[in-house]
Amino acid sequence: MRRTLLLIAVGVSFAAVSPSAQVGNQPGSGFTTVLSSAMRYAMNYEQKFALLAAEEHYVQELMRPPNPGDNLSRSNPGGGMRAGGQMNLQTIKSDYLLVQLGGDGEGFMPFRDSYEVKGRKLRERNDRLLKLFTSNDKSRFEKAAELSKDSAKHNLGNVARTINIPLLAMLFLHPRVNERFEFTDGGEDNINGRILRKAVYKEVARPTLIKTSRGRDLAMTGVIWIDPFNGTVVKTELNAADPIVRSQVIVTFRRDEALDLWVPEKMVEYYKAYSAVDDILATATYTNVRRILKSELEEK
Repeated sequence: MRRTLLLIAVGVSFAAVSPSAQVGNQPGSGFTTVLSSAMRYAMNYEQKFALLAAEEHYVQELMRPPNPGDNLSRSNPGGGMRAGGQMNLQTIKSDYLLVQLGGDGEGFMPFRDSYEVKGRKLRERNDRLLKLFTSNDKSRFEKAAELSKDSAKHNLGNVARTINIPLLAMLFLHPRVNERFEFTDGGEDNINGRILRKAVYKEVARPTLIKTSRGRDLAMTGVIWIDPFNGTVVKTELNAADPIVRSQVIVTFRRDEALDLWVPEKMVEYYKAYSAVDDILATATYTNVRRILKSELEEK
């Protein structure tokens, strides 16, 4: 089966661009101020850690719509209906690591290292991803990439996703990349009693940051929920769709008092390839979040 691929064009280390983001017409009262505050928040966020480690519990489902009506064929002239419901379920537990690529806002790179699938242990838990980077192994990025590649083999469905990165949409606010996007005022929203301002964004620059496996541009759109008082990003939504593939990634954040940092709590994903009957749904939750500072690595 052909796998539709969403390729992040330059990873999550974006080339340097002008820090002047585009603001859509007729923003609401104070929106530009809120957006500027969120951009400073995104810029400062990645300076708060050299490594951010967590345990990821990833539940993936293949869901079949009740009446796709696509199984009519010469060999099956009586087709046209399929039973709906869950067709497959995969539970994956992994060590998850965000690695700061350097100083001066050079970005970060995500890695996954799965240790359990459907309750079956793949290996012993030994924090090998974290040890790889805290030991400053010269080939650490190559080794970590191989671990991530092996982990991705357990994903369900025919969409090989590379945009399932909890912090990706938040970094669209960063001065390194925000000029690629237009931001407009989405008004206020109440989430758990917290009044937030919504920044609606769309990617306007070409070539786009992500592409399909056939090399086609795939512009991203979405929403970022911002605390208007301090610029904190509380929730993000990322959409990428064309006639070949549809995808959505929604991330919610929580404040970790011990770390004094808002960290990813849950990531909900949806994918659909044009050639597939089934929808792909996934929910990742993050626990035991740990932060390694640059100064701690320098001491080793």
